[in-house]
Amino acid sequence: MKIRSVEVINAHRSGRDGISRWNPTWVRIETDEGIDGVGEVGLAYGVGASASVGMVRDLSEAFVLGADPFDSERLWEKLFRGSFWGEGGGPVVTGAISAIDAAIWDIKGKALGMPVWKLLGGRTNESLRTYASQIQFGWSPDGTSFLGAPELYGEAAARAVADGYDCVKVDPIMIDASGQRNPPPRGLFSGEQLGLFRRRMESVRKAVGPEVDIILELHSFTSKSGAEQLSDLFSDLSLFFMEEPTHYANPGAHLAVHDRSGLRFSAGERFYTRWGAEPYISANAIDVIQPDFGLIGGITEGKKVCELAHLHDITVQGHVCGSPVATAIALQVETVIPNFQIHEHHVYALQNVNRELCEEDLQPQGGRFRVSDAPGLGIRLSGLARRDADILTIA
Repeated sequence: MKIRSVEVINAHRSGRDGISRWNPTWVRIETDEGIDGVGEVGLAYGVGASASVGMVRDLSEAFVLGADPFDSERLWEKLFRGSFWGEGGGPVVTGAISAIDAAIWDIKGKALGMPVWKLLGGRTNESLRTYASQIQFGWSPDGTSFLGAPELYGEAAARAVADGYDCVKVDPIMIDASGQRNPPPRGLFSGEQLGLFRRRMESVRKAVGPEVDIILELHSFTSKSGAEQLSDLFSDLSLFFMEEPTHYANPGAHLAVHDRSGLRFSAGERFYTRWGAEPYISANAIDVIQPDFGLIGGITEGKKVCELAHLHDITVQGHVCGSPVATAIALQVETVIPNFQIHEHHVYALQNVNRELCEEDLQPQGGRFRVSDAPGLGIRLSGLARRDADILTIA
């Protein structure tokens, strides 16, 4: 079996269902035996999705066309080392490698008539606990909004619990009091700001009760001093863990906050390969690692990162903020690894802007996912995925 063509689909979905800057990018690889596979670059959100299109093209022309998809380890090394830039990491090159790698695994599973999780070692986790992510955008399939008033945070969290989730994640600092998305500047927070953040988190805790877990999301907006303030401010709310208290350019700042705080910490969506994750893992700076399998280096590399974390008693929650393809990829790995912690289900995943992109509608039942037995990744792009998309074919 040989790879005969690679298709890059860069969708343009920004502004729909209240989602801004939303551009999923998929890689569809086809073989000379007519079997195809799909993967996703983990850059659907934020700025930069289109940059991966050129990287996928260049990598495909240099290394992918003509390759045997069953030589996936060999191909990964070529993509990583032969590209020259891969060994420096970064979201564009590792995002492209990740999407290609996932599509390769999809092909292997389909060719063998097995789900990817079976090829990775089989199920360790039959039912995957799942949390409702990003409550500050509301929790509704009818669209997202920016929540300002503290009581709205509690109402959104209560809706998630009513849907069966026993864990929610919320960022109380990225939206100002008027409901405008306006991440605060780095440094110390004022008393007025801290009061607003506290009222929002109190509203969530009161709404969900003492037995539902709450994850504090900070999106790396905070500096060391601000993260320490928030750690103190929320220390009595029984938080599950605190996510991304500082940015990734300074692991020492993260470690300093971790050592000072009594909270558990998580990070990882902006880790690229095991070498990018290793400084945090070996320093015991995180309790939960959150690799994005569309950025870390794909399934091949992502599972190795999970195994490295397991060596240090660190559990795993894959970062998922993409189309249903990204969800399917994360679920395949999470059902296998023994150090799985919890699965992320983003509020964006509730929106039609995402649900219409694939033939399968991946939604948890009662706050739990069970991974499909379908061959490969168990996900197929719908015809609507190509609507308003830029499509590049490399053959």
